[in-house]
Amino acid sequence: MKKRKTPLILVFATLIPLALVSCDVKDDIKYKVSFDVDISGTKIDFWTPFGAAIEEVIEDLLLTFEEETGVTVMHESKGGYDSLKQAIDLSATSNKFPHLALGYPDHFAGYVKKDIIVRLDYYFENGGTYDYGEYEEEDRAFKVDDFYEDYMLENQTIEWKSDTEGWTLGVPFNKSTEIMTYNETFFTWAQAKNPEITIPTTWDEAGVIGPKITTLLRPYFGKVIGTDDIAYANAHAANEAGASVVLDLINTSEDLFRPLSYDSQANLFITTVRQFGGTYTEVDRETGDGYLAYNSQETINGLQKLRDLFNANVLGVPKVWEESKYSSGPFKDVMAVMAIGSTAGVANNAPAGNKFNLSAAPILHNTPDHKYVISQGTNLALLDKGSEAERVAAWRLLQYLSKYANAEFAQRTGYFPACEYAENSDYYQDFLENPGVSTTEKIKMRVAKVNSEVYIDETQNWTKFVDPPFVGSAHVRNEVGTIGDALFFDQNKTIQEILNISYTTLNEFVRP
Repeated sequence: MKKRKTPLILVFATLIPLALVSCDVKDDIKYKVSFDVDISGTKIDFWTPFGAAIEEVIEDLLLTFEEETGVTVMHESKGGYDSLKQAIDLSATSNKFPHLALGYPDHFAGYVKKDIIVRLDYYFENGGTYDYGEYEEEDRAFKVDDFYEDYMLENQTIEWKSDTEGWTLGVPFNKSTEIMTYNETFFTWAQAKNPEITIPTTWDEAGVIGPKITTLLRPYFGKVIGTDDIAYANAHAANEAGASVVLDLINTSEDLFRPLSYDSQANLFITTVRQFGGTYTEVDRETGDGYLAYNSQETINGLQKLRDLFNANVLGVPKVWEESKYSSGPFKDVMAVMAIGSTAGVANNAPAGNKFNLSAAPILHNTPDHKYVISQGTNLALLDKGSEAERVAAWRLLQYLSKYANAEFAQRTGYFPACEYAENSDYYQDFLENPGVSTTEKIKMRVAKVNSEVYIDETQNWTKFVDPPFVGSAHVRNEVGTIGDALFFDQNKTIQEILNISYTTLNEFVRP
């Protein structure tokens, strides 16, 4: 996922006819400001969606920005992404929305409809130098090309200035994706017993390796594995026999064991559509209306693969263990030895008391030419509000957070850097090499290395994707997240019937 990778642009343009053609196709002159204006003493509003731990990091960063610029930032957390969007939507008519806010691309699509979001192209072209703080002269330039293309693309395919070029409506800030964490203790032990038990990289490999894992563990379910490979009733019995515990499987039952778990059913569905060559949704550029596109043979092929893995007791989802959203609890109880979930929540897979060691790998893919992993996290946007000094001050804060403070934010929160400047900084590189000693600190570092050494390495051929946003796309995502229930737990229905029912439920998004 390097900067300005032309083939990637062609892939996106080919796969998805994207978003909203601008009503004003001339230029973005309405956003013109003088970047020489004195912003010291200016007060601006900034709204965010995070919980207390991340908000504390934001507050620390804002203090530095205020010291560097003399700007006062009135920072307010809305307590969640949906709450933030709702607050901005409700304030659109009264002009009480903030100068700067975080949001997803589908949020921005709604702000375009309400005509409250600022096109940033003029700002990049005319106000791209950041003259604050102690930064090297060559680093003060602030350009679109600074940011990873996969992240910028989602900000440039919402409102269109022409058939081929979109306006830039946001800049990436907090980014995450999905990752496969695995029980490193188990795999080290298992590979010594059966060298064919390796970390799978594809769905097909999981289908072969998964049953081997279950077979190997079958004598040990409900017990502990001793260093002598004997199954003991508990750690005390192992110690009495002079053995240490390799892995505790006391809470593991064979009828509920699945080698692989997958948290987000929406992400699983959308990623599967991509990985098997299908298209999830499409957007009409002229109207901005979004349409379903996943009722296809490619999607059926992918869902059949998932159903087969589920029926072979290889793949598990949270509902298998009577969980609503996540499988981190079952994973820590060794009901699974691999877990695919958000990188932002990877610490939840770390077991208490160093019960086992954790490591990380890329998610499974279908074929080498379809290595897709979903991009998550929000972007910074300027909203159409304020005096000239307030608008410039908000732009300077956007620059600071997305580039100059981004390494510290990423390291402290577990999100990924949005740009190479942050990725390559001494601050972030030191984190990669010196993560700390706790299981949580180590797994955060290993996940970050998968991102750095695999996902954003152009030679690895991974694409972080976001499907085209439109008003209602969040609702579509929520609905397709229920497809897994029918796929896995209502097998009287064919996959085609499941997709047909989904289209009926979402009939307002079916192309006429």
